[in-house]
Amino acid sequence: MRFIFLLVLLANVAVLAYGQGFMGPPPSEQGRTPRLLSERNQHVVQFGEAKLAQPLRTPG
Repeated sequence: MRFIFLLVLLANVAVLAYGQGFMGPPPSEQGRTPRLLSERNQHVVQFGEAKLAQPLRTPG
């Protein structure tokens, strides 16, 4: 019984790893051309002055 449990657990971990792309490109990305990391969302990054965070106020 333990052997069957460990076998099912190992199969689940393998399917999860395959679906997440740990064994190559994930199935959801097949047919797409991968973009380089430097090409992703460059317009989102904004630099400016560093600001200190305000302390949290507790009611009461």
